[in-house]
Amino acid sequence: MSELLFDPEYVDEIVQIKRAPSVNLRGENILGKVNVKTVGCVVPASGKTIFKLPEDFRVADLYEFIIQGTITATAPGKYSDQLVFKGEVFNVQLVFDYSNWGAGFCAGTCIRQVPA
Repeated sequence: MSELLFDPEYVDEIVQIKRAPSVNLRGENILGKVNVKTVGCVVPASGKTIFKLPEDFRVADLYEFIIQGTITATAPGKYSDQLVFKGEVFNVQLVFDYSNWGAGFCAGTCIRQVPA
């Protein structure tokens, strides 16, 4: 399986945006961002996946992803990572961490961000 996840026929380059809050000297919340290049794929979520999710996660632009590396989902006090795939931004909602198996991949669900 790990060999397929490095095959250019199955995966593309993805930019993972890791976000972390900090406070400047004036007490303002600043959202720091670090871009990390990785490989993976993002595909529309299947009906099976959508059915397994809680109702508040079931939205129109729901996608599944598999990427190499660790990824952070929404949690109290944390901002979720974002994935930039083929020019579109996806906000990570749910992560299944398989980083201890093979080449260190994570899978999960994300929502396509609507351009402002």
